[in-house]
Amino acid sequence: MVSGHVHAAPVFTPILDSPDRIPASRFPVPQNRNRNDEWRFMGCRHGLAVLLEVSRREAVVWDPITGQQRHVSFPPEMHTDDWNRWHAAVLCADTADGHVHGDCFSSPFKLVLILVAQRARAFACLYESASGAWGDIASTATRDTICYTQPSVLIGNAFCWLLGEADILAFDIERHSLGVIEKPDMKRYYSSVRLFRREDNGPGLACLSKLTILLWERKSNYDGVVGWEMLQKTIKLKGLFPRKMPSYDKLVYLSGYDEDTNAIVLTTETGNFTLQLDSAQIRHIIKRDYICDNTFYPYIQISIPQVIHSYLTLPFTNC
Repeated sequence: MVSGHVHAAPVFTPILDSPDRIPASRFPVPQNRNRNDEWRFMGCRHGLAVLLEVSRREAVVWDPITGQQRHVSFPPEMHTDDWNRWHAAVLCADTADGHVHGDCFSSPFKLVLILVAQRARAFACLYESASGAWGDIASTATRDTICYTQPSVLIGNAFCWLLGEADILAFDIERHSLGVIEKPDMKRYYSSVRLFRREDNGPGLACLSKLTILLWERKSNYDGVVGWEMLQKTIKLKGLFPRKMPSYDKLVYLSGYDEDTNAIVLTTETGNFTLQLDSAQIRHIIKRDYICDNTFYPYIQISIPQVIHSYLTLPFTNC
């Protein structure tokens, strides 16, 4: 999995074709207040983005189109100086009839802050903008750190994050409860793993083995016991790419996931592709002749009649 410290500014990569393609210059990226600040980008949902500035103990909900920001101080009970242990997620909380998610900055939102301490315990707290207050802190035992380069996936009423060894940390927004779903009994090594949302709104894992993606789903058996099961369906990447890959090019990463379109982002030495998990259709979104370890965060903003679909990328190296 991709890991490392992100010091570079996020970059928007529009993926719609003309005339719907919006230039990246339309997206005013937040700037650090001083050189010691280090914004960490956590993800996008409903046209909103969330960033953390751990040294300031502050979360920022940001509208990438207008540049508007709403700053929220961390709950005082959650403390650590190790910024690798934090994560966050945001969603629009507007339930009014006729509201379309995607143009939600003026709407109430919910923000979840996650802290994983010493690979032993995870803590979560929910902020609701309607009340302007944090709720009670929930916690659970865990055996690994959070993958801070992988954003949350909204599965049912829960925000879910992948932990380092493929366990899943899940915070139930309605119950304000935190728990861990243990990974499946994997018999082989996977070079890259991504959490995804299945059609039935349950969790799934996409696991890359050489040039084949294997899919795991969590379901109940005849006795009502819930567990992991590997699907018979696999996605063989060889032959799917629009043009023949060089024989030496065996390096592929799963570098992003779009919960709105159920698509995985692939990184290769010929650029980046989106792969639909349902149909196995592939699309070349960035062309280059070298590998670039970017992390991709999907961004969709709906403002009738316009729809903006892009990816915000954070470069691990200078690409």
